[in-house]
Amino acid sequence: MKKIILNLSFTVLIFLTVLTAPLNAQIEKKELKLTPEMEEMVLTEIKNMPEKDYAEYGITDRSQLMNLQLGKPIPMYYLINETLEFRNLWQVSVMSDDEPLFAVRVTPMNDGQYKVSGFNYMKGGAVSPAKGINNYEQKDLIIASVSVPSAREVDYLMIRKEGQDIFVQIYDEVTGEYIKGESFKDEYSLSELVIHLKEERVRYYDKFVNKSELKITPKITKMLIDQAYSSHINDSDESLSDWGIKERSQLEHLHLGKPIPMYRIVNENLKFIGKWKMIVMSDGEPLFFTTIKLEDNDQYIWAGSGAAELAEVIHNYEYKDFIIGCLWTRSSFGMDYLIIRKDNKDIFVQEYDYVTGEYLKNEYSFNEVLNLLKK
Repeated sequence: MKKIILNLSFTVLIFLTVLTAPLNAQIEKKELKLTPEMEEMVLTEIKNMPEKDYAEYGITDRSQLMNLQLGKPIPMYYLINETLEFRNLWQVSVMSDDEPLFAVRVTPMNDGQYKVSGFNYMKGGAVSPAKGINNYEQKDLIIASVSVPSAREVDYLMIRKEGQDIFVQIYDEVTGEYIKGESFKDEYSLSELVIHLKEERVRYYDKFVNKSELKITPKITKMLIDQAYSSHINDSDESLSDWGIKERSQLEHLHLGKPIPMYRIVNENLKFIGKWKMIVMSDGEPLFFTTIKLEDNDQYIWAGSGAAELAEVIHNYEYKDFIIGCLWTRSSFGMDYLIIRKDNKDIFVQEYDYVTGEYLKNEYSFNEVLNLLKK
């Protein structure tokens, strides 16, 4: 998904601390005040989007861009290891004549800019959360959205009703679709939600047992290469550099690196999640990562791309031939540890050390990773 950087020269009231909340404790409300200047800049960027991107955002006619409005910013939380974390992200619905189209994410940058990312949930016939939320009878009680985390942006809404924080399911992992706002289902307390998620994850990931080996067929190769080419061939030079692409001509010589199966830790067990990451390369030079997903019908679909810098780091990693997987614990991209097999041992190599700023330096056993995640 393309990202729009907005240079804002005004002050927005914002809390910059990360929140962690114990189970069942009432969370602190977070606020983002949309000034007229911010609204104008965001809407101008949307109105100027290329026509080729319309379908991606659920826009069927250019006239829909002439009367745009922004909804109320909803702070976005992540449920990590039974703890809610706020990461300076807000979801803002974009509407045309009061009809929701899609949502954008807003986050402050250290240099005073704001980064806005457009995202869309219409693919595969899924109901857009922006549309569902607009039809939700208790939408005025919403205080946050919650990811568990997953490949999606939002899994649950958090409402405050009669002094209690309640989590409302808006995505059905069984059907793979967002639930219509008039029929959001299954309300939980935070402690109930944690138990529910553990049970659901076991059921969901068990269907991928013994399927972590991926054979790169010509069909898969064509799907991923065509997607990479069509997504970037018309990008600006600046946008190309964000994807590790130095020359547009590199897009004429794309090929794929080795598939890396993705894992999660569920109930202290390592579970394959039905996805693989691989580096998109050009004449042997790494560009960025792409992701492929195994569907229930044993078909494969493209499931996102990104992390150009990390692709180069891993391509140059001295033990890259030993990589047998990657572990997703908390990052939105989905690769917090590489798993390598060295000297007949599985070693978990931390992708990035936020204290030292180093890549692939810290090595752990599986039990050590479990202990780290419990802190």
